[in-house]
Amino acid sequence: MGNKKGPWLAKQRSDKYYRKSKNEHHRARSYYKLEQIDKKYNVLTVRGRFPKSVLDLGAAPGAWLEYIKDQYEKHPKNGKPSKPSYVGIDLRSIRPFEDAPFVSSHRYDIFKPDCHQFIADNGPWDVILSDLAPKTAGDFRDIAIQEDMVKQVTTTLKHLKNEGNIVVKIFQSEQTNSFVKNWKEKFRLIKRIKPEASRPKSRELYVVGLGYLR
Repeated sequence: MGNKKGPWLAKQRSDKYYRKSKNEHHRARSYYKLEQIDKKYNVLTVRGRFPKSVLDLGAAPGAWLEYIKDQYEKHPKNGKPSKPSYVGIDLRSIRPFEDAPFVSSHRYDIFKPDCHQFIADNGPWDVILSDLAPKTAGDFRDIAIQEDMVKQVTTTLKHLKNEGNIVVKIFQSEQTNSFVKNWKEKFRLIKRIKPEASRPKSRELYVVGLGYLR
């Protein structure tokens, strides 16, 4: 049997953002996706301040948590909260941020009640982020599972603070426009973006909701 990792590794090493993440010592190339989304839409600004609480769904290996931590540490003291809580949830374990006790991670399944109970018990949240995606099969099943994940993320809106922000990954399909339309009445501004750091052939798209209207 051949080495299945050979072509995968070759593809990774030829990817601009994979190489960039290695050179800059980030946990994953997805670091740049959130960076690009945040720079365009200021999702980590709520009511003019850096958020005190952020929930990151589908957080492994922790690149988005890493970006949040970096931005918090760079932020001017008069614009960032004391005792923040930045929480990642994933089925997989996430290597701890030993130098940042305000960043934590927990293993939960978004489809299970105990996950939603944890979200409720530790909210409300200034910002909710979701990079949830299924292990891709390369066919229609990917879209169906991902749409179910988005439905689960939608249920967390009741734990988002007034004027809070959300970013959720979706896979582009015939349902995309109706999904965005349904969210328009929930936020002051709804945008969709495919960051440059997304792979060109990927169907992923991020919907950004700014200023939640409770």
